[in-house]
Amino acid sequence: GVLKMKYIKKTLGIVAIPVICLLIMSAVCRFSGTALFTGFSTVQLYFRGLAYVLLLSLGVSINLHTGRFDFSTGAVMLIGGIVGAKIGYMSGGGPVAMILSAAVVGAVTGGVVGLLYVLLRLPPMIIGLGMTLIIEGIIAIITDGCKPVGFGADDSYYRFAVNPTAMIIICAAALLLMITFFHFTKFGYDYRALQTGQGIAVNAGVNEKANAVICYTVAGLLFGAAGAISVCSTNGVTPTINFSTIASMFACFLPLFFSQFINKFCNKQIAVLMGCVAYEFIQIGFGQISSVKAFFTSDVYKVVEAAVLVLFLIYMNNEDLILRKRKNYA
Repeated sequence: GVLKMKYIKKTLGIVAIPVICLLIMSAVCRFSGTALFTGFSTVQLYFRGLAYVLLLSLGVSINLHTGRFDFSTGAVMLIGGIVGAKIGYMSGGGPVAMILSAAVVGAVTGGVVGLLYVLLRLPPMIIGLGMTLIIEGIIAIITDGCKPVGFGADDSYYRFAVNPTAMIIICAAALLLMITFFHFTKFGYDYRALQTGQGIAVNAGVNEKANAVICYTVAGLLFGAAGAISVCSTNGVTPTINFSTIASMFACFLPLFFSQFINKFCNKQIAVLMGCVAYEFIQIGFGQISSVKAFFTSDVYKVVEAAVLVLFLIYMNNEDLILRKRKNYA
């Protein structure tokens, strides 16, 4: 009885936000004269978006949950995607070679950012902004002054991005990597120890610096892979610099806020996955609405997204208040 209730409550907690997002977006789409899923192409878009935002969110969550806010995320994604694209295209290795090399490039770049953070002892934000400019500069050199990077007539990269099976495999691989790494290794144990009490963990012999560098490296690996998916899905990229890469990391904020709520019912990785699943319903829905309603531009979407974020933040901050009030009524 009690156990069963506990499991039911847990399951409800895990799926609540995705289900609510699905229902609301379906209703809004109906109301606008379209549907949330209008065919297989929407399913393709959904999983492509899910894989990208999951890799991005998992990567950001690694540093964010230890209080490090890394602005070089977008730059690491871009350099991974660009170098990966060049290697995949030149070697003829295709999208798999591309995503693997992008992940390696991302991991190396992330590791360098982490090393600088540890050696220079500057706040993560400063390191992130400085590294953003450096990485963007390197991107400009690699792409010969920000010339477009593409795959010529080879459409296998785009086909890879819109292949739901491939995207699901990537999601599963990322989750497996994260769960193994953060729950079944000494690194993960130390990471969680540092999270709960930095001073105590360091006194107990946890090497905080090594842990930080590994965090940045694993995050970079995920960012590189995300960058590869991004470049594949647009069938190439024209790099832009001067801090313009920073904005690309904001896509993960809403999923991560969702995951904070879901995290009470399951481990962090599954919570992030569910947050991303919910977020993608919103993404797809807004895409569908914008295709039938002329006024619904990307600017309007940004405002709506920001509003949802603010509402969610207000809820998260006042949650205990709301729950206390409820108990008083009961």
